Amino acid sequence: MSATSNPPGLRERKKARTRRAIVAATLELTLDRGFEAATIPLIAERADVAPRTVSLYFPSKDDIVLQQVDQDFGRLISTLASGEGDLVTRLREWLFADPPEGEHDDELERMRARALIADPYLRSRERLLLEAAEGAIASAVAGDLGETVDGLGPRAFAAATLGVLLTIRAQWAAQGEVERVEQELERGLAFLRAGLDALRRA
Repeated sequence: MSATSNPPGLRERKKARTRRAIVAATLELTLDRGFEAATIPLIAERADVAPRTVSLYFPSKDDIVLQQVDQDFGRLISTLASGEGDLVTRLREWLFADPPEGEHDDELERMRARALIADPYLRSRERLLLEAAEGAIASAVAGDLGETVDGLGPRAFAAATLGVLLTIRAQWAAQGEVERVEQELERGLAFLRAGLDALRRA
């Protein structure tokens, strides 16, 4: 935090608590009953807010779960476009970057991961975000290799990258062991670097 940054005020802290309560209620209901059954009135009741408050904080019910995912992938796309080093270095920068203040919550993120894995509708919605991320990865590796974005190498590497990330997320959702996740991320990045090196030699 810079010297000119100020801690969030009372109003901002209250808003953050309300937002967290809404997200937590939605994820709990999704894991208990499924996303479709997690209606706005039920979410509001569990979060101890008015239904109108839920809609004020999130334009749609999908946004309650997916807004954070969209922001995370947005940071990935930005890092791939403007970060330094080769593609794997930029991936590492994104994976290990400190999240924006107030955005990271291990308990909430693990619940979100479990919900995204368990619920068919949320999986289908997340797939659209994953496709955008996959395209950005393919474009970045194509630039590194001097190939077209539709070439086999860029597309295969992008698919492998998402495979690594989703596999590790599933392990974390099931086990919740942060140290193990970090070890698996290092293994995954080593695997991707070997793949990128192989593509350069091909």
